[in-house]
Amino acid sequence: MGPFGGLHIHLYNSRPMEWEALARVNRRRKRRQRERRRRGRVWSLVRGVLVGAFCALLLSAVAGVAAFAYTYRAVSEDLPELDSYRTAELAQTSVVYDAEGNVVDELHGVQNRFVVELHEVAPTLRDAVVAVEDRRFYEHRGLDFGAIGRAAWENAKNLSVQEGGSTITQQLIKNTFIAQEERQLPSFGRKLTEASLAWQYEKEHPKEEILERYLNTVYFGANAYGAEAAAKTYYDKRAADLTLSEAAMLAGIINLPGAYDPFSDPGSARARRDVVLDRMLESGYINEMEHKAAIAEDLGLSRGRVEYEDDNEYFLDAVRKELAEEYGDEAVYEGGLKIYTTLDPRLQGLAANAVDGVVSPELGDPSASLVSVEPSTGAVRAMVGGSDFAQVKFNLATQGRRQPGSAFKTFVLAEAIRQGISTDTKYVSEYLTVPMGPFAEPYEVANYDFHERGPITLKTATEQSDNTVFVQLGLDLGMENVVDMANKMGIESALEAYPSTAIGGLGEGVSPYEMASAYSTLANGGVHMEPYLIEKVTREEEGGEERTIREHEPESREVLTRDQAAAVTQTLRGVVERGTASRYRDLLGEVGRPSAGKTGTSENFVDAWYVGYVPQLATSVWVGYPEERVSMVNINGLEEINGENYPLDIYSAYMQTALDGLPVEQLDTPSDDLELKVKTSGRAYDEPERTSPTTGATTGETTRETTGGGETTAPRSPLAPGSPPLAPQTPSSARPPPQYTTP
Repeated sequence: MGPFGGLHIHLYNSRPMEWEALARVNRRRKRRQRERRRRGRVWSLVRGVLVGAFCALLLSAVAGVAAFAYTYRAVSEDLPELDSYRTAELAQTSVVYDAEGNVVDELHGVQNRFVVELHEVAPTLRDAVVAVEDRRFYEHRGLDFGAIGRAAWENAKNLSVQEGGSTITQQLIKNTFIAQEERQLPSFGRKLTEASLAWQYEKEHPKEEILERYLNTVYFGANAYGAEAAAKTYYDKRAADLTLSEAAMLAGIINLPGAYDPFSDPGSARARRDVVLDRMLESGYINEMEHKAAIAEDLGLSRGRVEYEDDNEYFLDAVRKELAEEYGDEAVYEGGLKIYTTLDPRLQGLAANAVDGVVSPELGDPSASLVSVEPSTGAVRAMVGGSDFAQVKFNLATQGRRQPGSAFKTFVLAEAIRQGISTDTKYVSEYLTVPMGPFAEPYEVANYDFHERGPITLKTATEQSDNTVFVQLGLDLGMENVVDMANKMGIESALEAYPSTAIGGLGEGVSPYEMASAYSTLANGGVHMEPYLIEKVTREEEGGEERTIREHEPESREVLTRDQAAAVTQTLRGVVERGTASRYRDLLGEVGRPSAGKTGTSENFVDAWYVGYVPQLATSVWVGYPEERVSMVNINGLEEINGENYPLDIYSAYMQTALDGLPVEQLDTPSDDLELKVKTSGRAYDEPERTSPTTGATTGETTRETTGGGETTAPRSPLAPGSPPLAPQTPSSARPPPQYTTP
């Protein structure tokens, strides 16, 4: 082959190689172009998204501002009167004090709160709350837009309302102006309303006032609202006395009270406290040394609460009911009242011990009630209304209406003395049948064990508690008059003018509270002082001024003259020294001074009473089962419980110690000016006429007149005016059952 042929072959073989290289270059160039175009499209997309997001955020911001502006304009003219929230909205705990000024009860509803001024809150707590809840509090004007922006970003990421960015002012608005049911609902509308109100509120109120009101409204868990209640609840101290560590712990609770409860989860509470201390350090409220020392401390909790005594609960329950009836539950449990009572803590403890020392209802014994009244004032100093208030809320002392039995005879005796009848008057003690009219069965009454004593004086009949004599005496006096006397002396329960009423057989019954009050009339020289439990009620107003809204005003009523009351007392003293009250006890020796009183037992031993007094104290004791008509027989080796045993045991145990330290005061005795006549007319026993040994003539009708205990003769006095010959005409079905027991 020639050279051309070889050259041709060479050229032919090299061109494909060049083309292949060229193709590779072109392919690389095209790939780079495609990548540049793809990156361009991606960047365009990113720029579009960013621009869209920016526009959306801008529109959202504009919409938010517009919404805020609209809401502000909409509500600014109709905002509530912000300055009135403290009295209209803010519930405060009421406090009850005994006669010595000790706190014995705290009354609150849902919110336990004590309102205090800002200077009464420790600076450490004020700083801790600001540091953790609203660090720019002193810089913004109700709204922290930086916090709102951060919250908005978090809410946008989560597509829900997770954070609010609320300032202390906004929280205050929420706690005081937003309805309770709406506060926990996440709502943009509610947030805007809060913001509008907060903005307007800060225009009119300084920061110190806002912080003070916030610290009085914010919830700290454990039913404690406000700093003062929180300090009492967790540390048993006042908010002014909190340490740095304690203040930080309380401030940490506010965010999530359930999660940071130091009683149930101390670990979480301590960790949260340390976060608060870190924030305080960052904000410059504390230095490194203070921070380190506080971090090292334990929580040091001291569960603060009033140590309620079961002994007090029946008394306090009566106080709560009385106030609620007068002022309503809202005022009592939310009004921040200071309630000063007549309760004597020493006497109350002695009364409870005396009752517990005799009866044990948990072991099957009957229950008991005791009420002790100061005769000169009417102040109720002690009240036992049952054995266990936690188990039985029914107050036997004030709500219990039971048959008084022979303890009611004192009112018959008092009416007899008022009508001028001497206790030397005689009646025949015998089984008695009293006609009740043509359409009713006769009323029958007998003495205990059907004992008949024959002609006896009223003095002896009182000492021996004779039923038949007192029914006759009541009929002679007029049972309407007896009922009126009992009412004036202090019995407020409904009484019927039946023969059985004379010996305590009542339709409704009476309470131990009434009986103590009524007998105190005799101890106070015949003047009845209305019994009361509350000395005064006050409330703290704006500026710390305490205003009295109720103060006890003594209510007195002269029922008997001093001499008449002394005559009744003299006879009841015989009950103590010679009568039914002396059979098992020596009260004169045990109590250490003269006293007067009367036993009482109702039919079938259902109720047992002793009511007695000295000049300084009148005390009633009732023993029985709370259930109606349960006989007290065969109990602890006793055949029956009556006025001579359990009630007297309780009375003696109480009065022995209750009178310690009090001077011995003598019971009144009637003066020579008191004129009482021996009654021989009506149902009274008239001594048989006697023949004169010198003239053989019969003596005329006479009645003895006593003057201060001396005796003279005088013409017989007529039957007391208004005394009916028989009891009112009533169907037998309407009459109380006859009374047969009478110790």
